[in-house]
Amino acid sequence: MDFTSGGTGGPGLDAAARAQAGRGNNIWGSLTATAGAPHAAEVFHSAGWAVRRSSWTDFEVGSSFAELELMPADPVLFSGFVDPGRLTVLLAALKELGMPFTLEFEDNDGREHLYRSVVQPGR
Repeated sequence: MDFTSGGTGGPGLDAAARAQAGRGNNIWGSLTATAGAPHAAEVFHSAGWAVRRSSWTDFEVGSSFAELELMPADPVLFSGFVDPGRLTVLLAALKELGMPFTLEFEDNDGREHLYRSVVQPGR
């Protein structure tokens, strides 16, 4: 699928997430076994996330509770924002998408937390 800078439409941050978004980026990580940023954007789009091309090589994906910037690297890197109260929703969504990940989250008190998906054998 060819995404444009105009995006696909879809959910934007809801009121609860927008109230927290002023704190700025609070997640960073990588999609450790994904075949590039365009493929990752397609996977998010298939799951109902809004997707737009944010540069020649980067993609922005968003839902009602999170916004991520996908950057082409090996592995695909991301940074962005998640509503702190819905971090577990994001972790479950990434697991459901089937893209192994490493994610660092900075909570509202400035503490950093590291999460890694469990890779199933044969995947």
